[in-house]
Formats: sequence, C-alpha cells, structure tokens
Amino acid sequence: MSISENCLKFLLEKKWLELNRVLSEEKNCLELASDPVFSIFENNLVSEIRKFENENSENLSNVLTRIFQLNQNLKILKLSNTCLKQIAEYLFQKHPSEKYAKLLPDNELAKRFLDALSKERVLQAEKSILASKLNINVGMAGDLDFSKSIINSPQEVELYLAAKSLFETEILLPNTSLSSIIDSKITKLLDKKTCDFFFRSTLDLCIVDVTDFKPRFFIELDSSWHDIHEQLEKDKMKDEIFRKAGMTLHRLRKKENKSMKEAFELYLKKNYGSQN
Repeated sequence: MSISENCLKFLLEKKWLELNRVLSEEKNCLELASDPVFSIFENNLVSEIRKFENENSENLSNVLTRIFQLNQNLKILKLSNTCLKQIAEYLFQKHPSEKYAKLLPDNELAKRFLDALSKERVLQAEKSILASKLNINVGMAGDLDFSKSIINSPQEVELYLAAKSLFETEILLPNTSLSSIIDSKITKLLDKKTCDFFFRSTLDLCIVDVTDFKPRFFIELDSSWHDIHEQLEKDKMKDEIFRKAGMTLHRLRKKENKSMKEAFELYLKKNYGSQN
C-alpha cells in the first residue's frame, strides 16, 4: 500500500496518531502531494473536520496543525481554499492564533481576536517608546480632593467662553500668574511692595500666540470689589507692572448685572481679532 493510500486509510479510520506519524516525514508528504489520491484525501479531511468540530481531540489538532504547516510554511501540500479555511477554523476554535484568524475574514470571533491583538501591539509599542525615552514616576493621590476650578467667577467663565468661541488656535490662560507671562527682570524696576505683589498676583485672562508662545492680550475684569481702598492700591500696582513691562492691560467692567458674553466677544473681536 502506498503512502497516499495509508494516509487516506488512517484518515477514514480516524487513526490520528498514525496519520500524524506518516505526515511527520517530509518525503511522505511529498509523495502524498504528488498523488492523485490527494484530492480524495483532502475531501475526506474536510468531512472529518466538520464531524469533529465540536469535539476536543488533541490528536486531530496535531494532525491538522501539521497539515497547515505543510501548506503554509513548507509549501509542500497545495490545499484548496475551502480545506485551508476549514482547518484554520477548527484550529482557531481550539487554539486561537493570528495565523489562523487571518484566514477567516468572515468569522466574527477571529475579527475580534485580530482587533484585540492589534490594540495590544499598539499598547506594547507605546509602552516600549515611553520606556526608552522617559523615566516616569506617578505620585500617589490621597483620599481627600482639594482641587478647585481655575476660573473663579461666572463673569470669568463668560469671558473665557467668549474668547474660546473666537480664537480656536490661540492658547487661553485664565487666572494665570503674572510671573508666568512677564519676565521676572521687571522686578528691578519695581519697589519692594510692588515686587512682592508681582509674585502673588494673577491675571483674569491672557491670550497667547501659538506661533511663538508669547502672551499677546491681557484682560482684567473689574467689579464693585475693585472700589475698596485696598483693592484700588493693588490695581494701581498691577497697572504699573504692565506699563513698565510694555504690555497693554485691558480692564473691563460690566454696567449691568446680566450676561456679557456677547459684549466680551465684540470687544475681543475688535481689539484682539483686528491685530491678527
């Protein structure tokens, strides 16, 4: 009996160990591939796979893994697409793997497997890039939350939203410290009290140009709070700082107790928008 006939016999008798032993030798596989009996073997193989698709036979899995290898890697056997897909489907069900999933474009489980694999590879690649370029140390947060809004009043919210609606590319800095937008060399021109104020004071809104990251427009919102003596003194110091820094400070104070977003937009458009 020829090698091909033996392979067919072992297949029909479901003698998976014997079939795997024969297929483990390359010369036997070459003979099977060149024999007309191979087409009969292939048809019966598909039939047997369908019979056993819901059973967990490790011996059958070993045979199919070997046949898959002979077709895909060694290029000895030339399986039909139907047979190859059937083998891939069986093996993917038992042992999910990329090499099987790639042959099953219509299989939803295989598609999800490949999607998950792709995401995992991206994640690992990103981790590798970060590990090679950055030393990362993330601190531990306590149970209490002392964070606060960076915007302190409804009027500041309106101003920020007005600027955001007009200037999508500029950087908007609400309640930013003066020392972050004005060079500390300015302190050489200030008395001690004004110098101390400089390091403690903030500005309601600063608009930054994204081309050179320099602050370009400066707005301070005034209210009745600014009418008290202490605040008037602070306002004078802030005005002096901006004047000596060569930067124009725009002070805005609403006349009515209602939304000023539209008025803020108009002012920004006419005074900052016209500069660009």
